[in-house]
Amino acid sequence: MQKGDFIRISYVGRVKETDEVFDKGERIPIVAGEGFVISGLDEAILGMSVGERKIVEIPPEKAFGKRDPNLVKLIPLSDFKKNDITPYPGMVVKADNFYGRVLSVGSGRVKVDFNHPLAGKVLEYEVEINEKIESGEEKVKALLEFFTGMKEAEVKLNENTAELKVKRQIPEHVKQRLSTAIKQYVGVKEVVISEIF
Repeated sequence: MQKGDFIRISYVGRVKETDEVFDKGERIPIVAGEGFVISGLDEAILGMSVGERKIVEIPPEKAFGKRDPNLVKLIPLSDFKKNDITPYPGMVVKADNFYGRVLSVGSGRVKVDFNHPLAGKVLEYEVEINEKIESGEEKVKALLEFFTGMKEAEVKLNENTAELKVKRQIPEHVKQRLSTAIKQYVGVKEVVISEIF
């Protein structure tokens, strides 16, 4: 596989230390080398062939980053009480658009870890390249599936325009990202999305 190839992959992601499965996918469409998966997995995919299966060990810096002790915060318990929240260890909270996990509650303070749950962990992925996607229409459908989960769509493609007819509504911000990706990776100038009810 080379950077920019459209492919489908199947994978199982585990935390190496505990062998805990945290992610798995079957025949997921991605664009190789373009950040559709974590960087360590992206690098491993480049150079693989269709049908090849590989186990890859990924260090934290090529996965979810190293743990940052500065992202562990002490928050006054009164801040939670003001919002009728009773924090407990393991609870997921949102503050300033960041999600964190409560580590402990005591002495009028709540310790919250805003690191990604997999930060600092060595990961192991078993990955297989299922197929390479060649046709323009199938590439558009692959991007639609990646961004929305939709597998059914009518797609017409000419050299300047990609037209998609879908059977459910797509949120506006997702349409923007999808359209940008189609223009970038399929090489059209405009994208027309019709939602059919």
